[in-house]
Amino acid sequence: MLTGHAKKPFQCPSCAFVQLEPPHLISTYCRACGDYYEVKRPGAATVSRFFPPAPILNGRRRDVFCHRCGTTHGVSEHARTTICGTCSAAIDLEDLNFLESASRPVDTRGSLLVGPGAIVSHSWLVCGSARIEGRVTGSLKCEGEVVLATTGSMVCQISAPSVVIEKGACVHVTLPVETDSFLVRGQFSGIVRCRGMVKVFRGGVLDADVKARSVVVEKGGRLDGNLCVDTAQASVADPQRSVQRAFSPLMVVEPSGAG
Repeated sequence: MLTGHAKKPFQCPSCAFVQLEPPHLISTYCRACGDYYEVKRPGAATVSRFFPPAPILNGRRRDVFCHRCGTTHGVSEHARTTICGTCSAAIDLEDLNFLESASRPVDTRGSLLVGPGAIVSHSWLVCGSARIEGRVTGSLKCEGEVVLATTGSMVCQISAPSVVIEKGACVHVTLPVETDSFLVRGQFSGIVRCRGMVKVFRGGVLDADVKARSVVVEKGGRLDGNLCVDTAQASVADPQRSVQRAFSPLMVVEPSGAG
Protein backbone atom coordinates (compact mmCIF):
# COMPACT_ATOMS: atom_id res chain seq x y z
CA MET A 1 0.00 0.00 0.00
CA LEU A 2 1.39 3.37 -1.00
CA THR A 3 1.57 6.09 1.63
CA GLY A 4 2.17 9.78 0.99
CA HIS A 5 5.09 11.67 2.44
CA ALA A 6 4.37 14.15 5.20
CA LYS A 7 4.74 17.75 4.11
CA LYS A 8 7.68 19.82 5.31
CA PRO A 9 8.04 23.53 6.04
CA PHE A 10 9.73 25.76 3.46
CA GLN A 11 10.56 29.40 4.11
CA CYS A 12 10.22 32.14 1.50
CA PRO A 13 13.57 33.97 1.16
CA SER A 14 11.80 37.27 0.43
CA CYS A 15 9.25 37.60 3.23
CA ALA A 16 10.22 34.69 5.54
CA PHE A 17 6.71 33.20 5.32
CA VAL A 18 6.74 29.45 6.10
CA GLN A 19 4.41 27.12 4.23
CA LEU A 20 4.04 23.34 4.08
CA GLU A 21 4.98 21.65 0.81
CA PRO A 22 5.91 18.11 -0.33
CA PRO A 23 9.44 17.17 0.83
CA HIS A 24 10.77 16.86 -2.72
CA LEU A 25 9.64 20.35 -3.71
CA ILE A 26 11.57 21.92 -6.59
CA SER A 27 9.92 25.35 -6.84
CA THR A 28 6.77 27.14 -5.70
CA TYR A 29 5.01 30.46 -5.22
CA CYS A 30 4.89 32.02 -1.77
CA ARG A 31 1.32 32.10 -0.48
CA ALA A 32 2.00 35.32 1.41
CA CYS A 33 3.91 37.64 -0.93
CA GLY A 34 3.34 35.81 -4.23
CA ASP A 35 7.09 35.56 -4.98
CA TYR A 36 8.42 32.60 -6.96
CA TYR A 37 11.36 30.68 -5.52
CA GLU A 38 13.33 27.49 -6.18
CA VAL A 39 14.43 24.93 -3.62
CA LYS A 40 18.07 23.82 -3.84
CA ARG A 41 17.96 21.31 -0.98
CA PRO A 42 15.32 20.17 1.48
CA GLY A 43 14.31 23.07 3.69
CA ALA A 44 16.38 25.68 1.83
CA ALA A 45 15.25 28.01 -0.94
CA THR A 46 16.60 30.71 -3.19
CA VAL A 47 14.77 33.19 -5.38
CA SER A 48 14.94 32.42 -9.07
CA ARG A 49 16.99 35.02 -10.93
CA PHE A 50 14.19 35.20 -13.51
CA PHE A 51 11.74 36.62 -10.95
CA PRO A 52 12.55 39.83 -9.05
CA PRO A 53 12.30 39.53 -5.27
CA ALA A 54 9.42 41.16 -3.44
CA PRO A 55 10.16 44.31 -1.40
CA ILE A 56 10.86 44.10 2.31
CA LEU A 57 7.50 43.80 4.03
CA ASN A 58 8.20 44.84 7.64
CA GLY A 59 5.21 42.83 8.80
CA ARG A 60 2.56 44.77 6.82
CA ARG A 61 -0.36 42.49 6.03
CA ARG A 62 -3.98 42.59 4.87
CA ASP A 63 -6.94 40.33 5.60
CA VAL A 64 -8.56 38.36 2.79
CA PHE A 65 -12.02 36.85 3.21
CA CYS A 66 -12.75 33.61 1.37
CA HIS A 67 -16.32 33.59 0.06
CA ARG A 68 -16.21 29.84 -0.57
CA CYS A 69 -15.64 28.68 3.02
CA GLY A 70 -16.22 31.91 5.00
CA THR A 71 -12.80 32.12 6.66
CA THR A 72 -10.33 35.03 6.76
CA HIS A 73 -6.56 34.80 6.45
CA GLY A 74 -3.76 37.36 6.36
CA VAL A 75 -1.41 38.00 3.44
CA SER A 76 1.31 40.48 2.61
CA GLU A 77 0.09 43.81 1.25
CA HIS A 78 2.36 43.15 -1.75
CA ALA A 79 0.76 39.78 -2.58
CA ARG A 80 -0.77 39.39 -6.04
CA THR A 81 -2.48 36.05 -5.37
CA THR A 82 -3.19 33.87 -2.37
CA ILE A 83 -4.60 30.47 -1.48
CA CYS A 84 -7.15 29.96 1.27
CA GLY A 85 -5.57 27.84 3.99
CA THR A 86 -8.92 26.23 4.82
CA CYS A 87 -10.44 25.23 1.47
CA SER A 88 -7.40 25.81 -0.85
CA ALA A 89 -9.35 28.19 -3.10
CA ALA A 90 -7.14 30.36 -5.31
CA ILE A 91 -7.85 34.09 -4.88
CA ASP A 92 -6.53 36.93 -7.04
CA LEU A 93 -5.67 40.23 -5.39
CA GLU A 94 -5.21 42.35 -8.52
CA ASP A 95 -7.61 44.22 -10.79
CA LEU A 96 -9.13 42.25 -13.68
CA ASN A 97 -10.18 43.89 -16.96
CA PHE A 98 -12.28 42.01 -19.51
CA LEU A 99 -12.30 43.76 -22.88
CA GLU A 100 -13.44 40.60 -24.67
CA SER A 101 -16.07 38.00 -23.79
CA ALA A 102 -15.09 35.18 -21.44
CA SER A 103 -16.71 32.27 -19.65
CA ARG A 104 -14.69 31.60 -16.50
CA PRO A 105 -14.87 31.98 -12.73
CA VAL A 106 -13.60 35.21 -11.17
CA ASP A 107 -12.42 35.44 -7.57
CA THR A 108 -10.47 38.63 -6.92
CA ARG A 109 -10.32 41.25 -4.20
CA GLY A 110 -9.33 43.87 -6.77
CA SER A 111 -11.68 45.65 -9.14
CA LEU A 112 -13.51 44.00 -12.02
CA LEU A 113 -14.06 45.86 -15.29
CA VAL A 114 -16.25 44.43 -18.05
CA GLY A 115 -15.68 46.61 -21.08
CA PRO A 116 -18.23 47.66 -23.74
CA GLY A 117 -19.33 44.71 -25.86
CA ALA A 118 -17.75 42.13 -23.55
CA ILE A 119 -19.80 39.41 -21.84
CA VAL A 120 -18.49 37.63 -18.75
CA SER A 121 -20.42 34.48 -17.85
CA HIS A 122 -20.10 32.24 -14.80
CA SER A 123 -21.93 31.27 -11.64
CA TRP A 124 -18.94 32.37 -9.51
CA LEU A 125 -17.98 36.03 -10.05
CA VAL A 126 -16.52 37.60 -6.89
CA CYS A 127 -14.66 40.91 -6.75
CA GLY A 128 -13.75 43.88 -4.59
CA SER A 129 -15.60 46.39 -6.79
CA ALA A 130 -17.08 46.24 -10.27
CA ARG A 131 -17.83 48.46 -13.24
CA ILE A 132 -20.02 46.83 -15.87
CA GLU A 133 -19.99 48.51 -19.29
CA GLY A 134 -20.75 45.28 -21.12
CA ARG A 135 -22.79 42.40 -19.71
CA VAL A 136 -22.51 39.87 -16.90
CA THR A 137 -24.34 36.54 -16.85
CA GLY A 138 -24.54 34.34 -13.76
CA SER A 139 -23.92 35.48 -10.21
CA LEU A 140 -21.92 38.58 -9.22
CA LYS A 141 -20.90 39.11 -5.60
CA CYS A 142 -19.00 42.28 -4.77
CA GLU A 143 -17.41 43.43 -1.50
CA GLY A 144 -17.73 47.08 -2.48
CA GLU A 145 -19.59 49.09 -5.13
CA VAL A 146 -21.09 47.80 -8.37
CA VAL A 147 -21.57 50.41 -11.10
CA LEU A 148 -23.85 49.48 -14.00
CA ALA A 149 -22.97 51.66 -16.99
CA THR A 150 -24.46 49.55 -19.76
CA THR A 151 -27.57 49.11 -21.88
CA GLY A 152 -29.59 45.99 -22.51
CA SER A 153 -30.69 42.97 -20.49
CA MET A 154 -28.61 40.83 -18.13
CA VAL A 155 -29.47 37.44 -16.62
CA CYS A 156 -27.52 37.97 -13.45
CA GLN A 157 -27.97 37.93 -9.68
CA ILE A 158 -26.08 40.82 -8.05
CA SER A 159 -25.13 41.12 -4.38
CA ALA A 160 -23.13 44.12 -3.13
CA PRO A 161 -23.16 46.74 -0.36
CA SER A 162 -23.75 49.46 -2.96
CA VAL A 163 -25.20 49.42 -6.49
CA VAL A 164 -25.18 52.49 -8.74
CA ILE A 165 -27.06 52.83 -12.04
CA GLU A 166 -24.94 55.39 -13.86
CA LYS A 167 -26.42 58.28 -15.81
CA GLY A 168 -27.02 57.21 -19.41
CA ALA A 169 -27.38 53.53 -18.49
CA CYS A 170 -30.54 51.66 -19.47
CA VAL A 171 -30.41 48.16 -18.05
CA HIS A 172 -32.81 45.35 -17.20
CA VAL A 173 -31.65 42.68 -14.74
CA THR A 174 -33.87 39.60 -14.65
CA LEU A 175 -32.64 38.20 -11.29
CA PRO A 176 -32.81 39.98 -7.90
CA VAL A 177 -30.32 42.69 -6.94
CA GLU A 178 -29.48 42.54 -3.21
CA THR A 179 -27.78 45.56 -1.68
CA ASP A 180 -27.62 48.06 1.18
CA SER A 181 -27.71 51.13 -1.07
CA PHE A 182 -29.31 51.43 -4.51
CA LEU A 183 -28.74 54.70 -6.41
CA VAL A 184 -30.45 55.33 -9.75
CA ARG A 185 -29.15 58.06 -12.07
CA GLY A 186 -30.02 56.27 -15.33
CA GLN A 187 -32.78 53.75 -16.10
CA PHE A 188 -33.20 50.40 -14.38
CA SER A 189 -35.85 47.69 -14.39
CA GLY A 190 -35.88 44.46 -12.44
CA ILE A 191 -36.11 43.27 -8.83
CA VAL A 192 -34.46 45.25 -6.01
CA ARG A 193 -34.03 44.00 -2.45
CA CYS A 194 -32.41 46.85 -0.52
CA ARG A 195 -31.60 46.65 3.19
CA GLY A 196 -30.98 50.41 3.27
CA MET A 197 -32.01 53.30 1.02
CA VAL A 198 -33.16 53.38 -2.58
CA LYS A 199 -32.66 56.80 -4.17
CA VAL A 200 -33.81 57.91 -7.61
CA PHE A 201 -32.03 61.05 -8.74
CA ARG A 202 -33.33 63.74 -11.10
CA GLY A 203 -33.62 62.16 -14.55
CA GLY A 204 -33.46 58.63 -13.16
CA VAL A 205 -36.13 56.01 -13.86
CA LEU A 206 -36.73 52.96 -11.66
CA ASP A 207 -39.32 50.48 -12.94
CA ALA A 208 -39.01 47.57 -10.56
CA ASP A 209 -40.36 45.35 -7.82
CA VAL A 210 -38.76 47.16 -4.88
CA LYS A 211 -38.44 46.17 -1.23
CA ALA A 212 -36.39 48.63 0.80
CA ARG A 213 -35.96 50.22 4.20
CA SER A 214 -36.43 53.73 2.80
CA VAL A 215 -37.04 55.29 -0.61
CA VAL A 216 -36.14 58.77 -1.83
CA VAL A 217 -37.24 60.18 -5.20
CA GLU A 218 -35.89 63.55 -6.29
CA LYS A 219 -38.03 65.93 -8.30
CA GLY A 220 -37.62 64.89 -11.92
CA GLY A 221 -37.03 61.24 -11.00
CA ARG A 222 -39.58 58.47 -11.56
CA LEU A 223 -40.46 55.33 -9.66
CA ASP A 224 -42.85 52.77 -11.17
CA GLY A 225 -43.73 49.22 -10.17
CA ASN A 226 -44.43 47.53 -6.85
CA LEU A 227 -43.05 49.12 -3.69
CA CYS A 228 -42.75 47.62 -0.21
CA VAL A 229 -41.11 49.69 2.53
CA ASP A 230 -39.92 47.71 5.57
CA THR A 231 -38.36 50.03 8.16
CA ALA A 232 -37.48 47.14 10.46
CA GLN A 233 -35.04 45.32 8.19
CA ALA A 234 -31.34 45.74 8.90
CA SER A 235 -28.20 45.22 6.86
CA VAL A 236 -27.14 41.65 6.22
CA ALA A 237 -23.90 42.69 4.50
CA ASP A 238 -22.58 44.31 7.69
CA PRO A 239 -24.75 43.69 10.77
CA GLN A 240 -22.44 45.84 12.91
CA ARG A 241 -23.02 48.94 10.82
CA SER A 242 -25.53 51.47 12.13
CA VAL A 243 -28.50 52.13 9.88
CA GLN A 244 -29.58 55.69 9.19
CA ARG A 245 -32.95 56.62 10.66
CA ALA A 246 -33.24 60.12 9.22
CA PHE A 247 -35.45 59.11 6.30
CA SER A 248 -39.17 58.58 6.43
CA PRO A 249 -40.50 55.46 4.65
CA LEU A 250 -41.21 57.41 1.47
CA MET A 251 -39.95 60.87 0.65
CA VAL A 252 -40.00 63.12 -2.40
CA VAL A 253 -37.08 65.53 -2.17
CA GLU A 254 -37.34 68.65 -4.32
CA PRO A 255 -34.13 70.50 -5.25
CA SER A 256 -33.72 73.78 -3.44
CA GLY A 257 -34.95 76.78 -5.37
CA ALA A 258 -37.48 74.80 -7.41
CA GLY A 259 -40.54 76.72 -8.47
